[in-house]
Amino acid sequence: MVLLSAACSKESLARRTATRGMALYDQGKYAEAMPLLKEATDAGLQDGILLYQLGYCREVAEHKPDVRKETWKQAEPLLAREISQTGGATLERLYYLTVISSDQGVYDRMTQYARQAVEQYEKGPDPNALNGDDWFRLGRLHDFLQESSEAEAAYRRSASVFSKSKGGNGSYHSLALAKVGDFDMNAGRYPSAAEEFDEALKLFPANQQIKPFRHALALLAVRRFDDAIARFVADHGDSNVESQYGADLARKMKDVAPLEANDIDGAPFGSIPDDVLPVRVGEAAKAFRAAREKNKFRPGDPLPAEVALYQKRFVALLGEYFVRTKSLQEFCLKEGIADLVRR
Repeated sequence: MVLLSAACSKESLARRTATRGMALYDQGKYAEAMPLLKEATDAGLQDGILLYQLGYCREVAEHKPDVRKETWKQAEPLLAREISQTGGATLERLYYLTVISSDQGVYDRMTQYARQAVEQYEKGPDPNALNGDDWFRLGRLHDFLQESSEAEAAYRRSASVFSKSKGGNGSYHSLALAKVGDFDMNAGRYPSAAEEFDEALKLFPANQQIKPFRHALALLAVRRFDDAIARFVADHGDSNVESQYGADLARKMKDVAPLEANDIDGAPFGSIPDDVLPVRVGEAAKAFRAAREKNKFRPGDPLPAEVALYQKRFVALLGEYFVRTKSLQEFCLKEGIADLVRR
C-alpha cells in the first residue's frame, strides 16, 4: 500500500508539472514550457499530448528538429492508443496526429485523422460549443485537406470566437489573426490585413507567421509610413532587398504626404489596370526626374514645390505597383528608376 501510494503521488506530481507546462505552451512560451514538460516526461508520465508539445518546444526553443521528430515518433502510438479509448478522440489529439502524419509523409493516415476530426467536430452535433482553439485547429486541418475556402471560414470563425471571449489561447488567437490577415492581404483588403497583423503581434509578439515584408506592404497600402518603414527595416529574410527598396519608397511617400487618392485623370490608383500601371509609373518617373534636374537641391533641403508635385504622383503610382506585385527591385532596375527610389 505504501509503494502504491508513493507511485500515485509521483504520478500526480508529474501530472501537475505537465499541466503547468502545457499552460505555458498554450501561451506560446515554449522555452519556459520545455523544462516542465521534460520533467514530467522524465518522471515517467506517458501522455501523447505531452510528448507532442515537448517535441515542438525542443525544435522552437533549442532548434533541434531531429529531436522533435524522434519525440513525435514516440508520441504517435500513445496518441493513437488514446483516441481509441472511449471519449479519447478529442479534436486536439486528432489534430496532433494529423500534424505528425504529415511530418512523417504518411498522407493517407494524415487525411484519415483530419477527416475524422472535421466530421466529428465541425460537422458534429454542437459546433457552436467549439472555442477559438478548436476552430483554429479545424482551419489547419482543412489546410492539410487542401480545402482553402473551408480553411478560411474556420480561421475567421476562430478569430471571431476569440474576440468575443475573455482569456483563451493568446498564441492561437494570434495565429488565427495572421491567417485571416493573409487572406485579406491576398484579396486586396489592406486596411483589414494591417489591423489583423497589428493585433496578432500585440497578442503574441513572437508570431513567426507574420512576415515583416507582408505586414509592411499592408501598412504601406494604408499609408502608415512610419510603421511601414519600421517593418521593412525589421525584415532580415529572403525579401530583405525588396524591403530596402520598400523602406526608401515609404520615406519618399512620407516626405510628400498626404498623397492623392486618384491619378491626374481622376482614376483611383487601385482601379488602374495591371497593364496600364507600369506605363503610368514610367511617365511619372520621367516627369519626376525632369523636375529634379531642373530644381537643384541638396539632401536635407526642403523639396522645391515642383519636385514635390511630381514626386507625389510617382511614389503613389509606384507604391500601388509594389503592393500589387510584391516586387520592386527588378522593375526599378529594368526601368532605370532605382535612383529615384534609393536616393
